Amino acid sequence: VEPRPYQLVPLLMGLKLAPVRILIADDVGIGKTIEAGLLARELIDRGEVQRLAVLCPPQLAEQWQDELQEKFHIHAELVLPNTVSRLERDTRLDQSLFEIYPYVVISTDFIKSDRRRDEFIRTCPELVIVDEAHTCAFGAGTGRGRHLRHELVSGLAKNKTRHMILVTATPHSGKEEAFRSLLGLIDE
Repeated sequence: VEPRPYQLVPLLMGLKLAPVRILIADDVGIGKTIEAGLLARELIDRGEVQRLAVLCPPQLAEQWQDELQEKFHIHAELVLPNTVSRLERDTRLDQSLFEIYPYVVISTDFIKSDRRRDEFIRTCPELVIVDEAHTCAFGAGTGRGRHLRHELVSGLAKNKTRHMILVTATPHSGKEEAFRSLLGLIDE
C-alpha cells in the first residue's frame, strides 16, 4: 500500500505511545483500515507483537481479512459462527484457537457472548484493533448488545500492556457519557 501523507499521522502518533492506545476517528472512506493496518504492520515488523486480533461487525470481517492480506501481507483467519468449528478442530482441550492462530479477524457479536468472552480475554493477542468502536461505548439508554460489547472491550483494556487501536467514523453521537466511555477504553 502507498499511504497518503495524512494516513501516516496515526502511525507517527501511535509509535510515540507505549503501549499503543489510540482512537482513529476519521470520516467514512478516508482510510481508517489502512491507518490501523500501518500501525499493526509496524508493530509486527518491530517484533513488539506476535499476535493480532481485529474485532469488527460480522459483515466487515471478510473485508478486513482481504485488506490485511492484500495491503499488509498479514494472513488472518476469520473467527465467525460458521468458521469456529473448523478452527477449533486443531486445538487441544487445554488450548484456545487464539493461541494457535496468530492473526484473527473476529465478529464482535460472536465473541462478546458469555460463553466466548472470558476465553478470548484470557488468550487475547497483544494487539487488538476494534472497528466500529463507537458500538462498544456504554451510556444511558444502552441496550444489552452494546453492554456486552463494552464488557468485552473494557475487559481487554484492563491489560495495561495490550496495544489497542479503536477505529470509528462516529466517535461522538451527541451523548457525552457514551463518548467518555469510548475514550475510557483507551485511558481510564
